[in-house]
Parts: sequence; C-alpha cells; structure tokens
Amino acid sequence: MNSMAEILERELENAFEVKNKESLHRYVVFLAENIVRKSTYDQNITEFRSDIKVLAETMKLGFEAIEKRFQAVDKRFEAVDKRFEAVDKRFEDMYRYMDKRFEDMNKRFTMMFTFMNVGFSILIIITILFKFLH
Repeated sequence: MNSMAEILERELENAFEVKNKESLHRYVVFLAENIVRKSTYDQNITEFRSDIKVLAETMKLGFEAIEKRFQAVDKRFEAVDKRFEAVDKRFEDMYRYMDKRFEDMNKRFTMMFTFMNVGFSILIIITILFKFLH
C-alpha cells in the first residue's frame, strides 16, 4: 500500500498545482488505506457466496423438514376427519333406527286407538240395542 500511496502522491503532484504537500500526503495515505485490493475483494466475495450457499441449503433443508411436518399434520387431520365421518354415519344410522321405531310405535298407537274406538262403538251399539229390545 505504501508504494501505491507514493505513486498516487507523485502523480497528483505532477497533475495539479499543490499548495500544501502535507495535506496531499494525508489525502493520499487516507485514500490508499481505504482502497481494497482486487484480490481481497474477490476473496471476500467468494467467501460471501459460499456462506450464502450454505445458508440457502440450510434454509432449503429447514423448509423441507417443515413441509414434512405439515404433511404429517395433514395426515392426522385426515384421520380425525375419517373418525368424525364414522361417528356421523353412526348418528345417522341411530337416527334412522329411532325414526323407524317411532313410526312403528305411532302405527301401534294408531291401531290401538282405532280398535279401542271400534270396541267402544260396538259396546255402545250393543248397550243401545239391549235397551231397545228390553
């Protein structure tokens, strides 16, 4: 870096009229210290790229693991859905059974009340006939 600073200082002295050589020297030293060599820059870029590749690969593996977990959760939810469907089917079967049972009971009560009405009607008619015949 010192040789670069010396070269820059000489070139600027030759190109411009220098009023203060110490100021020019400080400027050139500051500039030379803050300039990054191409080889260092290339090395840093290569390191950054490899770090980014490692991060990208790590993220990819993490996302794949998360995706597998989501798939496992989806399978569990599907199993729960199937169980709920089975329970729904059982309730529907029970409902149909109870509905049929109530219909049968309704038919029995209807028949019983019909027979009772017919029986009472026959008793009333027989009672009326006995009163007229006697």
